[in-house]
Amino acid sequence: MQELQRDFAAQEAARDALIAQAEEQRQVLSVSKEDAEKIRKILTGETKETIRAELRREWGFFLAGVLVSAALSIPIGIWVNSIS
Repeated sequence: MQELQRDFAAQEAARDALIAQAEEQRQVLSVSKEDAEKIRKILTGETKETIRAELRREWGFFLAGVLVSAALSIPIGIWVNSIS
């Protein structure tokens, strides 16, 4: 009989430990969901900003190329006309 009581007490202690651990995991999970949502918002915002910055830089290179080629085409045209 004492052996059964010890087994029952051990099972009860294990159950209590598992319940406590489950509660702790539930709290960690709820905090993790909130943190994950904050991180996702930060990463999404940075990604959008990065995409915009890259697009502005590409347009800047394009416009610089157009301006440089337009500025150089006139002197080159004059030079070609003068040698021919």
